[in-house]
Amino acid sequence: MVYFYKSESDTGRSYTVVLGKDKFENDMLIKHGYKELNYVWFHADKYSSGHVYLKLKDDEKDLADVPRDVVSDCLQLCKANSIQGNKLSQCTMLVTPWINLRKNGDMKPGEVAFKSMRKIQKFQCYARDNKVLNRLEKTRVEVAENVELFLHGARKTKDPDFFDIYLANNTELLLAQEQERKAAKKAKKKA
Repeated sequence: MVYFYKSESDTGRSYTVVLGKDKFENDMLIKHGYKELNYVWFHADKYSSGHVYLKLKDDEKDLADVPRDVVSDCLQLCKANSIQGNKLSQCTMLVTPWINLRKNGDMKPGEVAFKSMRKIQKFQCYARDNKVLNRLEKTRVEVAENVELFLHGARKTKDPDFFDIYLANNTELLLAQEQERKAAKKAKKKA
């Protein structure tokens, strides 16, 4: 499963944030990513965590151009999806452009290396902010079926707005599918 979130800045701009459910989805996001998406990658330093991707706007070159509250949302989401990092009062996060990530066949699922260490920034994420996480959770849309095919199809188009267009056209369907999965899981527990 891949989760899509919306982060609203104080200026009113809406940003797409992407998170892989586990190390296998994280690998798929790396494998099927493409330069035109203009993603920035977030990960807890020295701890396992979800891979969080922030899609930059066309007029933004790097993270310095992104509103601080949006960056903070990504840091909180990354920290919350790290078992060890979430327990800490302070956690260092690594941030780098997606194009700086490197993956080879010898690496385990979820592991990454970097093409250049100079392109990595370190940010501190402090105490868990449930208000921020609850706000983000309300915007979450889950793609659960045929994830690799979905990501591969996006890569073939090289369209920087592929996911935004897909979500705009399919959010209601995806939310309904998620409710069906939850209901089926609940019914299975009762049986």
